[in-house]
Amino acid sequence: MKCVRLFSLTLASTLVVATGCKKEPEAVEATGSPAEPVAVETAAAPADPNEVIASVNDKKYLRKDMDKMVNALLKMQNVPADQIEQAKEIFEQRAAQNFIMKTLLLDEAKKQSITATDEDRKTQLSKMEEALKPRNKTPEQYFKEFPLGEEVARAEFEEGILIEKLIQKNVLDGIKIDDEAVKKTIDEIVEKNKGLDADKVAKKAKIESIKKQLEGGADFAELAKANSDCPSGQKGGDLGEFTRGRMVKSFEDAAFAQEVGKVGDIVESQFGYHLIKVTAKTPATAAKDDTPASPETVTASHILVKVDQPQQVPTAEQVTEQFKQDKAREMVPKYLEGLKAAAKIETIFKDLQF
Repeated sequence: MKCVRLFSLTLASTLVVATGCKKEPEAVEATGSPAEPVAVETAAAPADPNEVIASVNDKKYLRKDMDKMVNALLKMQNVPADQIEQAKEIFEQRAAQNFIMKTLLLDEAKKQSITATDEDRKTQLSKMEEALKPRNKTPEQYFKEFPLGEEVARAEFEEGILIEKLIQKNVLDGIKIDDEAVKKTIDEIVEKNKGLDADKVAKKAKIESIKKQLEGGADFAELAKANSDCPSGQKGGDLGEFTRGRMVKSFEDAAFAQEVGKVGDIVESQFGYHLIKVTAKTPATAAKDDTPASPETVTASHILVKVDQPQQVPTAEQVTEQFKQDKAREMVPKYLEGLKAAAKIETIFKDLQF
């Protein structure tokens, strides 16, 4: 089974966007009298860097370690000054959650003598390389640029392997999928697609009937209101003015090629069947003096008869994999609940969910 990382236990796991509202000042009663001197609050004593933020059995998470993580996150997120305090609260709790979950899992992996082999590292590096390609980075670059340092990055890479192997051994390997259930799912998709094929024939007949009515002199806007499956139907099919790149290609090609005032041939797109009426065209203009260039535009209306597209029939392997993923989402939290129940967990955050 392709193991989806169910727990992201690196620095990125605590990334959240600080979206809280700015706190408004409390209302003050207007008395009309001169302002009284305001007592200046003395600065709070610095927090003890060795304060225990969370603990799992004999493992402790100290404030200095949490602060290092939180400060890195604040720097990465470029949090606005007026949101820093709120963001810190969120990041602190995420850091504590991260410590608790990671410690539970790593302690259990140690109990079960799970280790990372060179083959495991090779496999994980290959996955990492694929994941980093869109960012034009290599695993080595990722390790070296990690906000908490290369040593931390490499340690978390090793820990991630142990956690994945633990979950694989204790949860994923035990998932069994019924072959009959897989076959039933595929058969249902095939049958549904057969029904869609028949529906498509009926929809094609409908759009052809509408086209004949238009050729006989029927009003385009009225037919759009009565038949179009597009919200524009309520406006007589009017789509307004648009440039290239705004519509799906088959629709766009037909609209820009059509003669003004005419209703073109039936056009098929992923949405269904269209009849298009172009009501105006504006040619492209080149830039001149202070006037920028403008692209060619078309103003058009359409009638859409929507056609549901058939679903691609998956392989038995694909359905089996999906079933396994669904079961994993159900079983992994239960496994974690068992680990939490067997451990002594404490944290200064009273409402922390973990």
